[in-house]
Amino acid sequence: MNKLVILSLIFCFSSTALSKDKVVGVLYYQHIFGHILERQNSYSASMTTISCGFPLKVIEKQDIKSGWSLVEAAGTRGYLKSSALASSKPDCFQSKYPKFFNNNELSLSDMYYWGRLYDMYIQGKSKVK
Repeated sequence: MNKLVILSLIFCFSSTALSKDKVVGVLYYQHIFGHILERQNSYSASMTTISCGFPLKVIEKQDIKSGWSLVEAAGTRGYLKSSALASSKPDCFQSKYPKFFNNNELSLSDMYYWGRLYDMYIQGKSKVK
């Protein structure tokens, strides 16, 4: 029995030591709605929905694809497009026009769909001539 307790304690301490990741900083989400994703892919499963101005811890990781950040919010860890992050809290639509925004009475599914739209939205200049 003592061996089992000792092994479980060693496992707990080793796993907590390995899970200590370096937090690079806190950045803010700048679109109206979005999702923290399971993988570094816009089509990946959603871990949670976030809204404009939400603070996110950015975590340093070696295998991050270009244009993606590993973030943590309220105990949920996943990936987000780096272009959706701002260093200072953005001036959000929800804050500018709270009466208009609150009168829309968005449901959770509405927020989910608007967030998926922003996940799929490609920003940049068109290459069409």
